Amino acid sequence: MKISELFYSLQGEGKRTGVPSFFIRTNYCNLRCRFTGGNYCDTPYTSWLPDDNENLGDVEVERIIDRFIKSGARDAVITGGEPSIQKEELSLLCSGLKSSGAYITLETNGTMISDFKNYIDLISVSPKLSSSVPYGTEHEKSHEKNRINNDVLLEYEKGFREKLLDIQWKFVICSERDIQEIKELQQSIGFSNRDVYLMPEGISPMI
Repeated sequence: MKISELFYSLQGEGKRTGVPSFFIRTNYCNLRCRFTGGNYCDTPYTSWLPDDNENLGDVEVERIIDRFIKSGARDAVITGGEPSIQKEELSLLCSGLKSSGAYITLETNGTMISDFKNYIDLISVSPKLSSSVPYGTEHEKSHEKNRINNDVLLEYEKGFREKLLDIQWKFVICSERDIQEIKELQQSIGFSNRDVYLMPEGISPMI
């Protein structure tokens, strides 16, 4: 499986904030976020620079699971990049982690879906708003075209609800203009206010 990094830390976002977790950051992403404040996504080495030598590269799924077990964590957080790019490997990873007793959170940009609902405990969907478009770059058109997939977002919301699984919707906020876009998306997808988390872009220090 193409992996950027493996590490142990506290979950810093969403419903599991503060929970000791083993993070599995997959490499490569189908989007290229650059927010209005000028920041690239928080992990540009998995999207803009996926071939950077700082990324781990190919790692056997069995080795990842072994690292999780040795970490002593109960929570496994699969993030990226975009984990759903590696469909077969992701299903094998989720199956193995679940067999090892993991509480699994999968973080995704919501543009594609894989067959992993039988293993995931919490799906963390982070659709990219128009404030994420990398204007003036070679990726502008493809990012704009692919950043929102309503069919996939509906499948996440309805599919997870039908299976009584947990879901959260996380949005990077650059300005108040983003709120209206989130409300429009909420109207079309139907997710609840209680499942929404807003994350400021963070371009200036808090005073």
